[in-house]
Parts: sequence; structure tokens; C-alpha cells
Amino acid sequence: MDSAETTHGSSAPTPAKPSPDIASTLTPASDFTQPGCCIAMPSASRQNASPIPHIHALCMEDEYSTALQAAVESHSLSSVSITYHNCALSFVEAEFDLIVSPANSYGRLDGGFDDAISRSFSPRDDYLALTRAAQAKLYDEWRGFAPPGTCTLLRIPDDFHARSRNTWNTKYLALCPTMRVPQNVNWDHEVIYECTWSLLCAIDKHNRAVREGRLSGRHDEIRSLLMVPMATGVGAVSPERWANQTVLAFEHYVDAMENESKWSSLEPGDIIEYAHEVEQTWEL
Repeated sequence: MDSAETTHGSSAPTPAKPSPDIASTLTPASDFTQPGCCIAMPSASRQNASPIPHIHALCMEDEYSTALQAAVESHSLSSVSITYHNCALSFVEAEFDLIVSPANSYGRLDGGFDDAISRSFSPRDDYLALTRAAQAKLYDEWRGFAPPGTCTLLRIPDDFHARSRNTWNTKYLALCPTMRVPQNVNWDHEVIYECTWSLLCAIDKHNRAVREGRLSGRHDEIRSLLMVPMATGVGAVSPERWANQTVLAFEHYVDAMENESKWSSLEPGDIIEYAHEVEQTWEL
């Protein structure tokens, strides 16, 4: 659902504890599946015609939700709706159509947040099933290596749902690598902006194809997504750079969607201005 929000600052009902089999098999890298308090806080009101899906921001630590809220306010981004979940993935109660994997270029879903994704969306008895599906998709699209900054959409196989812990009615996975392999990516100054932009474009392309009946098989429009702070773990990107590049990509994307004639024939002055705005986030 797109609007599972609570009054600002209020707590969501206390969820049930995860089943013992999940808790007993978690690795230290799987903090996103550990118990925690889930507080859903709505952000700016959303315009009906917003080109950006409803965002569920899964922020395990307050510094990330604080940084994202500050970036939204500084950019006066009223056309994007964000619900903040300060908890583990297993404690999120809202439904979302798509979940974002922000990790590596080879589609291995077995570390950090990708581990939580596999534990939630792969069949219970086949942990690597989603990795195999992701790598097959990446081979089809990229011959196995998706460059950092790109986005590849994968429909989670329908036969996974009844056998997995997918309680959110999630149908799609977005593979948005922020790094080739786990490493510090502070040197890659704009990878968060690039991943966010690619994500929005991939969703728009998908939704247009659904509306126009150009996709074979069962497909639905993507109206909501869940994402975590990209590259802020092993990648060592600061909360401020992540938040500001994410919001700046939102802002530029909305501008592009609302001003087709401008963005389809950008002048040098416009290009320099947009590039400079991104460059200002490099040192954050």
C-alpha cells in the first residue's frame, strides 16, 4: 500500500518477535533482520501526479533518517512522499511493491542488507534462489556485470512467494550496485545520485510498458518502494552525502519529467548548473 503512515513521531504497534529459526541463523552482517523498534514517520505530502513512487526509507539508525529529512527540507521537495521506518526489515508493517538492493555488480545477495533480502524473499529452504534469479537477469541484461550506478529490475519469481517470508506483497527487486565488490567507494563521488536516477528511470520505463501492454506475463505498475541508505556501510559514504545525493536526484528527476522540452535538449548552461549542484555534495 502507498500510504501506510502514522502521525509524525508516533510509534507503530509493537510487532511480533521474529520466529526463532530466523533469529538463530542470522549472521553479524544481517543487522537489517535483527529485532528493533519500528517508527513510521511521514514526510512531505505527495502531489497526485508525482512521477516518483512512494518511498519507504528503512533507516536503522536515527542519523540517516535525520539526514534524509534535513535534505528533503533544504530542497523543499514537496512532490515526493517518504515514510521513515527506524527499524529492521522484518518489523516493517507497510506493504511496498519493490525493494532496492544497493550492493555489488555481480548480483550476490548474501551480505549486509542483501542477506536480509535473501532471507525474506528467497524460499525458506533455498537461500540462494534469489541470487540465482538475480544473476540470470544480470547476465541477460549485462552479461553478468552491472556497472555501479545502473539499475536492473527483476520480478521476484511468483513461485517464491508462498515459500518465503515475503509478508509485504513485494513483487520486484531493483538491483542498484553502488560498488563492483564490497569496498570503500568514497572515491566514486556521484554513485548515489547515479543509482537513484537509474532506479527512477527503470521504474518509469517499467510502468510505461505495463500501461501500454508491452510486457509479457504478469506485471504490475510499481507505486511504492523500500530503500536503505546506499553505500553507507562498507562503502563508507556519509549519511549527509547519501541523503543529499538521493534527494538531489529526486529533485532533478521531477524537474526532467515536468520539463520535457528543456531536458530533451539541454543547453550548456543548464548542464553546468545541474552538474555543479551534484559536485557540491562531493565533500559531504
